[in-house]
Amino acid sequence: MICYKRKRTRWAGWIPSAGLLPLVALLASCHAHPAGMEALAFPRHEPWLNVTRPLDRRMLRGRAVLLDFFTPGCINCIQMIPVLQRLKRHFHHDFVVVSIDSPKFTASATVANLRTFLLDFHVHEPVLDDARLSLWNRYGIEAWPTFILINPQGRLVTAFVGETAYDHLAPAIAKVIRKAKRARTLDPQPLPLKKPARPAGLLVAPDKIAVRDSWIAIADSGDNQVLLANRAGQVTQIIGTGRPGWKDGTDRQAEFDDPEGLAFGARDLYVADAGSSTIRRISLRTFRVTTIAGTGRGVYDVDGSGPERTVPLNSPWALVKTGRILWIAMAGEHQIWRMNLDTGDLGAWAGTGFEGMADGPRQAATFAQPSGLAATPGILYDADPESSSIRAISLDNGRVRTLIGQGLFHWGFRNGPVATAELQHAQGLALEGQRLYVADTFNNAIRVIDLADGMVSTLARGQGLDLPGGLALLNRSTLLIADTGANRILALDLRTDRLRPFPILLKPGYGTPASRSRSR
Repeated sequence: MICYKRKRTRWAGWIPSAGLLPLVALLASCHAHPAGMEALAFPRHEPWLNVTRPLDRRMLRGRAVLLDFFTPGCINCIQMIPVLQRLKRHFHHDFVVVSIDSPKFTASATVANLRTFLLDFHVHEPVLDDARLSLWNRYGIEAWPTFILINPQGRLVTAFVGETAYDHLAPAIAKVIRKAKRARTLDPQPLPLKKPARPAGLLVAPDKIAVRDSWIAIADSGDNQVLLANRAGQVTQIIGTGRPGWKDGTDRQAEFDDPEGLAFGARDLYVADAGSSTIRRISLRTFRVTTIAGTGRGVYDVDGSGPERTVPLNSPWALVKTGRILWIAMAGEHQIWRMNLDTGDLGAWAGTGFEGMADGPRQAATFAQPSGLAATPGILYDADPESSSIRAISLDNGRVRTLIGQGLFHWGFRNGPVATAELQHAQGLALEGQRLYVADTFNNAIRVIDLADGMVSTLARGQGLDLPGGLALLNRSTLLIADTGANRILALDLRTDRLRPFPILLKPGYGTPASRSRSR
């Protein structure tokens, strides 16, 4: 099986099967309305989230319904979340999104991991954990994401495959609602919705972490903020209002939208703000936030290069700095980008833009949602979660090679030689000498690759690890871990392989979380 996207149309992850059911093929190709075709019943005895009791077809009658078939961690699905939120705001009670977790990875099928994804990306609509892919198979769906529109009478109207623009979805939904109003079938009743509670503590789904000199920086992604702490874990600065957005200004004025990758410069901290598709710079002297790349709007199929504020980006997810070059893991484009911090020139450096795992010259290679970076003076390392792979790119000749990974639909947990080792949706990297540390995210493990002998081993697995997403070395014997699913930072002693909590607390006198805006 393979996974790919179609350039210059919609983007999607795909599973080819024996054949697409005529129903979805008909709906997706001609937007027909097959009279009498009722939406399928939800599977019984599967868990629901964001509701107080399971939904059924009867409860959804009287409003337009959009079924969203997604899998956690898929960049195509993540990039549709703001579109779905905008649709909900526009159509209000006449419309509802029902998301169907149709997991690609083993770990994506668990309620605990699904809950972390929903919290991280602020998904509040009803969600069905269809771990056995019951609806996926019965509808004959082949791509993430896929959307099926249902009218207020419970009949199928049309389907959209892959990332779909608001301007394509909204008119179809509006047409269904207008028709229902004329037929007097629009009668939405209250749904048993339950908004997820914010976890206790200072952090919500922290995804990435960085260390330099006296600073520890944390991308508090679920709170849309960046935290700066000292090496004892005392937070001395919270940057950002907590409201999702794209706004520069002082630490108390600025807005981030799902901050992810972090990289320190001499006097600044660089932030990959994935949701706004921008690169931000935080002054370590004034803590003022400035946009240095991107237009504030994610754009697909970005080609060419140019001045940093004129080139649109697409979900930048990780950063690493070598000299005056800032390397960017452009997850939404399946590419590695390069930004010259002196000239401001910015553009794709490696990857065709197609999702895959092809090695070779950098401009012909393919990547799969690059999400973690580390570098030596001559080699750039990349974690590609959608292929559960680790890639190495020569900064001298530009050749790409795969260290670990077999393909887009191959994952597991195996130590030993890199040629046979297995990961599951690894998202974070840290490098110390000849040891490349890997946040093996969906395996809840920390792995290490010995670059000298090509052997992979496990430093920690389980022990409370919960979807670790980012890594940074505090010192030669301590690895800090952004333990995303547990809303905390951990420290791994590299001498004993023992894990311990690394408390992140407000420095006395700074204030309390309640005194700092945490608007969601």
